[in-house]
Amino acid sequence: MQLSAKVKKSLNIGLRVVVAVLAFWFIYRQVFLSGDFADFSHDFTNKLTNSGFRLMIGLVILLMPINWGIEAIKWQLLINHVEPVSYFNAFRSVLTGISMSLFTPNRIGEFFGRVFTLRLSDPLKGVLLTIIGSISQLMATLIFGLVSLLFFIVSFIGLSESWHRHLYVGIVLVDLLLILVMIMLFLRAPLLSSKIHSVIRPGWKKIHEYIAVLQSVNRIILLRVLLLSLSRYLVFCFQFYILLRAFDLHIPIFSAFTLIAMTYLVVTAIPSIALIDLGIRGSVAIYFISLYFPENAMVATPILSVTTLLWIINLALPAMLGLLFINRLTILRKSNTNGS
Repeated sequence: MQLSAKVKKSLNIGLRVVVAVLAFWFIYRQVFLSGDFADFSHDFTNKLTNSGFRLMIGLVILLMPINWGIEAIKWQLLINHVEPVSYFNAFRSVLTGISMSLFTPNRIGEFFGRVFTLRLSDPLKGVLLTIIGSISQLMATLIFGLVSLLFFIVSFIGLSESWHRHLYVGIVLVDLLLILVMIMLFLRAPLLSSKIHSVIRPGWKKIHEYIAVLQSVNRIILLRVLLLSLSRYLVFCFQFYILLRAFDLHIPIFSAFTLIAMTYLVVTAIPSIALIDLGIRGSVAIYFISLYFPENAMVATPILSVTTLLWIINLALPAMLGLLFINRLTILRKSNTNGS
């Protein structure tokens, strides 16, 4: 039975309200009901009297729109293969996607939150292109993480025995091979898509249409998307580093980036939802960052403060901004909707 336009409108409004309420609740629970929030609040309030601290926090906040602005450029490049989208609409949809990502496993709600704020004639095509962008960001994390692993082994584990050095050479070769294979597979995605056509039944026209969308993204665009993902990765690593300095965790920038990259590499491998994401990030960050301070047992609280504040700035704040555009979220559409 087909729903009337009035019923669809009411259901869409209901869904928007649910998304808004859940987003508010998750942010409130994560930030204010967290068992570690009292320590963070006390530490943060004390440091606010320092002008240098306020300057560094301001810089991290200024980098937040650059972080998500790069993501919007990346997504616009991809989504334009379905229908042209302005940068403002792309940025607005990215923010709405963050709002929906807070309460979904591995933040998969972000894909649908972006696409369903646009008036695409076929939203699933937009979701497929959004997944490409997500894969490129995952690749950036893996590339930097695998490279950092090599420096991490030398700096924090050591190569005391001769067989350690032989093993290390093997790790280097495997590392570089993995990176090369990942990049080649990503850039050859259109070619791989064309091969998939041959194993899918000709009668499944809709599936062929979706594969054709992936084929339409050429290598130059994919390379630009990957470079944007690498740039965005550097932005939020730099945010992390600034906050470490702000909370008096003075680590040389090279060592800091190595430990930060290792933190992101491990966190990426752990399935989670945003509700427990902060706790996971905090515990993993404490493990890696504290390696630089082996004699200091008092670094756990400032490291936790860093991850908490970074979560608030890079996820909670954009999610709240995304709720301003939640009225554009339309899951149920008219059957005769045309692209615009």
